[in-house]
Amino acid sequence: MISSAFAPEAARQPDTAPAGLQVLEFICRGQRFAVPLASVRRAVLSARPVPLPGAADIVLGVLDVGGETVTVLDFARRACGRPTAITPTQQFLIVESNGFPCALVVDSIVGPGTAPAAAAWPAAAGSAGFVDGALHLPDGLCLVIEPARFLFDHERAQLAQALAGAAGERH
Repeated sequence: MISSAFAPEAARQPDTAPAGLQVLEFICRGQRFAVPLASVRRAVLSARPVPLPGAADIVLGVLDVGGETVTVLDFARRACGRPTAITPTQQFLIVESNGFPCALVVDSIVGPGTAPAAAAWPAAAGSAGFVDGALHLPDGLCLVIEPARFLFDHERAQLAQALAGAAGERH
């Protein structure tokens, strides 16, 4: 079992304001990542997405999750440099990205926590535009991802066009 180095949510005192960044930590290809907790909608078990013709390579397809169309993104392709073959042991971390839900394919979700403000490394942590920073934790480094910047502008436009086309075909 993987344990988080973040301070667990339950450890906070109820009458004190949280100090630091509220995050959800996850593992992809053996590396630690986190997203701001405010951008997280939910996590679900992996499934086979329906292909979305005309979408960028980073888009693995779409799913119906609770009556809502969720775009499945290949997190490992962007963050680790290798494409993903979805397996039943993986999870989809559904996050809000520019007003629409996206599912990041991850290997496991470690859990929520609070990163101490002193542990944050500025946005210059990486050259990737979707990396918000990195956290120096007692047991290693964890990159913080900003879901709203995960897709490049041309991918976002291509996805919007593909989703509009798919919606038009249903009516």
